[in-house]
Amino acid sequence: MADTAPLPKLPGLPAELTSLVGRTAESAEVRRILANSRLVTLTGMGGVGKTRLALQVARKARRGFADGAVVVELAEVADPALVPLTVAQVLSVPTHLPDVVATLIDHLRGRELLLVLDNCEHLLEESAVLVRNLLSACADLRILVTSREPLRVAGEHVFEVEPLGVGSAASGPLGAEGTRPDAVTLFVERAAAAAPGFCITPENTDTIEELCRRLDGLPLAIELAAGRMRALSPRELLDRLADHYRLLSAGDRSASARHQSLRATLDWSYGLCSVQERRLWERLSVFTGPVYLEAAECVCSEPGLPREGIVDGVAALVDKSIVVQRVAGSRPTYRMLETVREYGMRKLHARADDVAVVGRYRTYYQRLAREFDANWFGPGQERQVERMRGEHANLRAVLDSLLSDPDGGPAGLGMAAALFWYWIGCGQQREGRHWLDRALASDNVSSSERAAALWSNGYLAVAEGKAVVALDLLRASQELAAQLGDTVNMAHATHFRGVAEHNLGNTALGMKLIEEGSAMEEAGGPSLLHILALEHLGWAYCLRQEPERALEVLEQCRRALTVRGERWLLSWINAFLGLAHWMRCEYQLADTHLREALTDKRAFHDALGIAVVMELQAWVAAAEGQAERAAGLMGAVRQVWEPLGEYPGGFELRRWSDRTAREVRALLGDKAFEAAFANGGQLGTERAIDFALGETPRAEQSGSEDAVVALLTPRELEVGRLLAEGMTNKQIAQALVVALRTVDSHVEHIFTKLGVNSRTQAALLLSARGR
Repeated sequence: MADTAPLPKLPGLPAELTSLVGRTAESAEVRRILANSRLVTLTGMGGVGKTRLALQVARKARRGFADGAVVVELAEVADPALVPLTVAQVLSVPTHLPDVVATLIDHLRGRELLLVLDNCEHLLEESAVLVRNLLSACADLRILVTSREPLRVAGEHVFEVEPLGVGSAASGPLGAEGTRPDAVTLFVERAAAAAPGFCITPENTDTIEELCRRLDGLPLAIELAAGRMRALSPRELLDRLADHYRLLSAGDRSASARHQSLRATLDWSYGLCSVQERRLWERLSVFTGPVYLEAAECVCSEPGLPREGIVDGVAALVDKSIVVQRVAGSRPTYRMLETVREYGMRKLHARADDVAVVGRYRTYYQRLAREFDANWFGPGQERQVERMRGEHANLRAVLDSLLSDPDGGPAGLGMAAALFWYWIGCGQQREGRHWLDRALASDNVSSSERAAALWSNGYLAVAEGKAVVALDLLRASQELAAQLGDTVNMAHATHFRGVAEHNLGNTALGMKLIEEGSAMEEAGGPSLLHILALEHLGWAYCLRQEPERALEVLEQCRRALTVRGERWLLSWINAFLGLAHWMRCEYQLADTHLREALTDKRAFHDALGIAVVMELQAWVAAAEGQAERAAGLMGAVRQVWEPLGEYPGGFELRRWSDRTAREVRALLGDKAFEAAFANGGQLGTERAIDFALGETPRAEQSGSEDAVVALLTPRELEVGRLLAEGMTNKQIAQALVVALRTVDSHVEHIFTKLGVNSRTQAALLLSARGR
């Protein structure tokens, strides 16, 4: 091939005016992808830092290209027809010939160049055509694109740029500079530049981290906020942050118009959406937490935005980086950054239909609570728990909305009571009590719903170890049920009151009420509450040192629950079967039941149940002569109990636990006991459960799995998981609500990284690693 004429002198990359904070891992990953893919598109919402990352990648990578790297800025190009011309002008390619694209190809063919096309989202079609033509004809050309939406060109590798890390509210105080979250580092650097003398101190550290968290780790918003340090302290800024857009309105005058304020950035994104996409953005903003597609279809649809069009609208907003998709568990969910959601809420409130949308949002979650209550006694509880935990933020928001509305008290009361099994079954006892207290205070009307809320709150108080409070609530429920002639709620309140009485030491009265309540529950037909009453009876027999009678009742419960496919209450039955067998010195049987109980309780995140079972396992280990294991379990379970309080729920474990601890200490000696106890206390809940089950602690599993997984991006992991389940590329695209060609590209990269050449090999490799 003839030598290619040298390109005219190309413009260098723009100089950095400020340092790039963080993004080290992202920069390395994009460069690695560029080594294997000729087209990489950086996507993400406006202000997330796509351009800065692209420039950093270009600076690091240009030495690997004989002709270097060139950036073409397209943000100010309004006419799509001018895209090829703009690229040609930047490359100093002659533009007087009739076919500019052909001229570009002639000049780029045979050259090793990295071409960066910055801000293509408003010129997608023309950019995609140009990119396809250039890559098809120029074998040594590589293109890096920044856009809020993928180009959807064959061979495109999409890399989503996420906000900077902000740490978690529970992560504790920030450490040294090298260990700060990147968002905090960015704020501190920019604030010091804007206000000489500004520095991070022990007094303002927590405020700065919370400020960055409230701004979603969005670099543009953080830089704008840091600029306010000339006039405000971090605390003053945080206190005024309710209006993000007005407060963060004065930015860099040299920046493009859409980057001079947070509002301008979001206005730009809003303007790129179709009318229907804008309406969907606005309506999705009512969701406080993750959004399931089914919920979006119910809440956001109307005649002008039909239900069948919601899935395409959500996919479009994902492509435009307005909505972020996450796959956790079996179903994808969607969310907006808080700044994006607040923008949508403002737009929604300016419309006449905002009340109707909020009404549909409330109605949907009230119905979800009722369905959860109705379907809890049976199979599929794990899926229900996964769904409700995913919806936790939305459930909170609707409860607060109802209970803050003067007319919403009855609906809020009914919803809070309908979530009883969620509160008690999924480790949410304290929060359940909060909502039931508010609901009962907001609605004083005598009703069956109020009677149900009273006994629900009463039993949650029992589980918290507050038997005196519980007794008042349960007596009130009994009185109201009697007044209403409500035999169903009378049965529930009676047997729960028996538990409270028993825990207060009124064992004879407690036993009598539990038996009465159980008989009343049985008269109402098969129900989970009837079996729960029998479980309480079995527990009471254990406390009375009558394990044989306990086994008789508990085995009856176990058979009934097994037939129904129920697992949450079955985990408690297995726990108390383990206790009864331990009392009979049948340690192997006790251990089997307790392991089954703990496995199920882990699935339900049942913190109270996990603590009780691990406590019982320590007793069994001690009885079997495994003194060191028993001491380790005692140390581990003490950490699990700590956030719950000291032996709540009236389980009366202290006496037996103290006796077992004395026996184990005598066997091991003080030094060995304290060492094993301390080791157990350092495990943390998840590793403690692994230890109790005899499994390899998760942090100690073979690193080879992580080495393989580390090769894959988060999106490739999502695709790989579905591929391992046997889905076709088309099915994966439908499940993730992305384009088929996007999935094709991800699968190709998975094959390359894992060193396989078939779907079967990839699926076997991923399945073997439990991914």
